[in-house]
Amino acid sequence: MTGWTEVQGGAVRLIASGPLQDGRYQAGLEFLLDQGWHTYWRYPGEAGLPPQIDAAGSANLKQLEVLYPAPERYSDGFTTSIVYHDGIVLPLLVDPEDAGAPVSLTIEVFFGVCKDICVPGEATLALELRPDDKTDDLAATLIARDLEAVPRTSEETDLAILSVAPAASGEALTIVAKAPEDEELDLIAAAPEGSFIGLPKPAGAENGEAVWELSTKGLKTTKTDTALRLVLKAGGRAVERLVPIDPDWVQ
Repeated sequence: MTGWTEVQGGAVRLIASGPLQDGRYQAGLEFLLDQGWHTYWRYPGEAGLPPQIDAAGSANLKQLEVLYPAPERYSDGFTTSIVYHDGIVLPLLVDPEDAGAPVSLTIEVFFGVCKDICVPGEATLALELRPDDKTDDLAATLIARDLEAVPRTSEETDLAILSVAPAASGEALTIVAKAPEDEELDLIAAAPEGSFIGLPKPAGAENGEAVWELSTKGLKTTKTDTALRLVLKAGGRAVERLVPIDPDWVQ
């Protein structure tokens, strides 16, 4: 573990679980937030600053995959954001170029932290990951805890996004999901960089199916990202589906 880098409203550090597992290391960005403060998911919702994570300063790094546990909605009475409270680890899956040599992992992270005010936070964090490292039980436990909260890409029999289609009202999508009626349910969405969409709004539920409408105003695509990311939550579970963006949806 690195030391904590403190910012107003919280702190961040880099942790790693130990030796190579199936050819990759498991690391994580751990955020610890003061009471009442929050930071943001990969897409912030109607307001906020998502984390910007750069590993360009690393050595012997082939690929870094950042995973995001299922977040929650937060309304301040004016806007609704997609956030994390208290503490969260963003798991990092680290693939080395040469599995027999150490990875010098250097992460530059820029993020937003908010309560009554919003402030930017930034840190440069570095760890040496070695194939023969001993397991760090605390880091491994924290990473495994929030890996479990990452939405699953395989939908479940009673939790699935059934359809995504243009709404009759225009400039919106109708999203139909199968979900248990006895669990708290929510749907959140992330769009490609440069988009400014809102959050899905509930539009009814019946016979084990729930319906939302999502405005396509402000929806964009990029050369490398042409998908709408939908996360369906029920109770403590979450599933994720990537939906190709039809050019007709882009405003």
